Amino acid sequence: MLRLGKKLYLLFLLIPVLIAFKLRILDPWDGVFTFTVRLSENDPWYYYRLIENCIQNFPARIWFDPMTQYPFGTYTHYGPFLVYLSSILAMLFGATGGEALRSILVFIPAVGGILTIFAVFFLARNVFGERVALISAFLISFIPGQFLHRSSLSFNDHHVWEVLWMCMSLAFFMLVLRSDWNRRGMIYAILGGISFGLYILTWAAGFVFGLLLVSALVLAILLKFKIPNAVFKLTILYFASAALIYLPFSFNAPSDPALYSPMQLSMLVFYAIATLFLWQFDSKFEKLRIFSRLGKETALLIFILLGLIVVSAIFPQFSYTIGTVTGYLQPKGGALTIGEVYPFFYQYGEFSLAPAYWNFGTTFFFAVPAIVFLAYRVYRSRDLRELSILLWAIALFIALCGQNRFAYYFAAVSAIYCGFALDLIFEKLHLYRALSRDRLKGKMKVSYFRIAIAVFLAILAIYPTYSMADLQSKGVGALNKQWYDAMVWLRNNTPDNGYEGYYYELYTPGNPLERYSYPFETYGVISWWDYGHWILAIGKRMAVANPFQQGIGNLYDNIPGAAPFFVTDNESYAEWVAEQLNVRYVVSDIEMATGKFYAMAVWAEGDLVKALAKYYAGYLFYNSNIGWNIGYEYQIPPGSLVPMRVMSEAYYRSMEAKLHMLDASGLSHYRLIYESEPSDEWRYYSAFMGVANPLQIALQEALQRAIYKVSPSFWAQEIIIKAIYKDLYEKKTGIPVELNATGYVKIFERVKGVKVTGNANSEFVEVNATIKTNQGRTFEYVTRAKVVNGTYEVILPYSHEQLYETGPITPYTFRAGEVIKTLTVLESQVINGETVVLDLLG
Repeated sequence: MLRLGKKLYLLFLLIPVLIAFKLRILDPWDGVFTFTVRLSENDPWYYYRLIENCIQNFPARIWFDPMTQYPFGTYTHYGPFLVYLSSILAMLFGATGGEALRSILVFIPAVGGILTIFAVFFLARNVFGERVALISAFLISFIPGQFLHRSSLSFNDHHVWEVLWMCMSLAFFMLVLRSDWNRRGMIYAILGGISFGLYILTWAAGFVFGLLLVSALVLAILLKFKIPNAVFKLTILYFASAALIYLPFSFNAPSDPALYSPMQLSMLVFYAIATLFLWQFDSKFEKLRIFSRLGKETALLIFILLGLIVVSAIFPQFSYTIGTVTGYLQPKGGALTIGEVYPFFYQYGEFSLAPAYWNFGTTFFFAVPAIVFLAYRVYRSRDLRELSILLWAIALFIALCGQNRFAYYFAAVSAIYCGFALDLIFEKLHLYRALSRDRLKGKMKVSYFRIAIAVFLAILAIYPTYSMADLQSKGVGALNKQWYDAMVWLRNNTPDNGYEGYYYELYTPGNPLERYSYPFETYGVISWWDYGHWILAIGKRMAVANPFQQGIGNLYDNIPGAAPFFVTDNESYAEWVAEQLNVRYVVSDIEMATGKFYAMAVWAEGDLVKALAKYYAGYLFYNSNIGWNIGYEYQIPPGSLVPMRVMSEAYYRSMEAKLHMLDASGLSHYRLIYESEPSDEWRYYSAFMGVANPLQIALQEALQRAIYKVSPSFWAQEIIIKAIYKDLYEKKTGIPVELNATGYVKIFERVKGVKVTGNANSEFVEVNATIKTNQGRTFEYVTRAKVVNGTYEVILPYSHEQLYETGPITPYTFRAGEVIKTLTVLESQVINGETVVLDLLG
């Protein structure tokens, strides 16, 4: 048996620490410190907002935020642990805002990732021993996928800390299971309770972890495990300690499993009471003669059922919690369009193990058989610690199947169980023998063939996994320069009204179902929910929709929100939505007009199949015999390459298409006021290809990517979508479009518009003006009005006063048959919705 000295295995722990440092800090460095200090994705930006505010009001922090889910506000479910940890560290380094603050925050998740190595080691050691612990710590340092991403430089979110505190909570529980009721046992229970309390303070829904621990005790009784009384007493102390840690934060919101509310405190008390009951039941069942005929297991199940009924009656939120957990595991409707909510083992609508390899490398394929083996061993050995860690693995596997967001949790399971599997392999295949002192002294025989197999399996577990992690560590899922520039522009060029000071205030909680009472005149900025935190944290403006999936709305229940606003084909309906939400500015990006449109459509319609049928009309495909064509799936010849879905006419009538693809041409109440640069890829391709036809460039790029089953770049999709519009619908609408890639991000202003009316002898009145954007691009604003009883009426959104760098460079030109007149408009006329009379009579 190979044994390591304490100093030696601690020295070995430096190896995973160095690996983690390389993957989590060195590799992504250049992607973080660029045109600014970039935080990853969405949620870290909201933490940045909370931390900025907390530093100004320390030790107070925001629990209700009226600056998001405008105009209602919302309770925030982001826990105090990371907010206070980040705020304290920032203040210690003298960084209180802006890039200086973000320069501190970006390192915190990487530190969490490195500390998780020790948490995994601690947990594995307390169940399987030091050898498994070392292997597991080594593996967790480079497991790829979500855990690597969420524990790397710039992803300052709570997820890595969830994994750390969950592992620590379970590790101390393992110590409790083998302890007596003495000073050391009580210390383990208290430290475990503190870890569990910090887990909940990191993620409010973490209280469900207690159900796992209580379930382990219940199952142990049902399986006739012998449980010492000390275990029950220490477990009660464990939950009581967690309740004390949570108590100061338990009244910051109404009872809700996702908020910092009395719900979590009541559940911790319930766990303690349930443990007390299990203790008394297990130790005194034989004295309860009235139940002896039922049998211990049957009686316990009856008690549990009755207990759940009573608890649900006393605490209605308990049953709501169970329902919430079930909903987490069975997402439906629009929730399925959220990347991290989609079922883990499905890719492109079909079962696939590719996500397992992407998120865990080959460790997953060692871990799953190890879980099955441990289940068999628990059945034979009746070990309560192994039963507990088995239930933990099964619970997280079920959660993983339901939603792929739990992949970062399962990384710890994959590391520990792969470590467990490799330890068994090394033992059975003589690798440990070959390294042992007895072998060196000639006291043990080894099989070199077995050793070769063991080494091969070790390489199979390690090399592909590390290679995947090394590849993934180079990328940073952060906002691009186009979005950052757009949000800085929004902050500097839209009315402040008091936002700058209000951003740093503490707020009186409101009712999220009612409009919040703001102390000054406010307005909302609407975009897709992905971007709400950027609008708030960088743009310092109030976002209607946010990544909490709030402010989305729908068409089927007529609920105002981002989805119905962008998907509707009726500007009047969009105006109704905007009026309900007091929208003044609209932000769109090319992703909303291409890949993310289906998500908006599903949220709006409430059904994926309905949305696809309504807004998509087959596929664009290429076949070597017939070239490029469009058709439905059954019409595509075998061997064809299929780059993308094709949009239907309903898409081109949507507000999103009119805004982003047509630059709001033809709309009455929305005007383009800013556009960012196009995508970086387009600038590269256009510079490389020179004067080549943009459509040919786009089709060539789409074809090359289709070979690898990758969707075309956003700029290529934009050009292809415009080409189809130009071919099929441009004549019908009368609104021209140029086949070119335009701004990645566009900002529009909602205005009343100047109403122009008068007499005309023609059937229609056509109006156009040339608009020049801040990027130097020009396009035609075109609209037309039907003449009714000799009178026309048209509402125009642009003025000829240069309020923004983007605006008309020509007067409006009115055409009514052979009659042509021009008109210039004042900004006050547009803002106030004034009426101008212009007769078009020959």
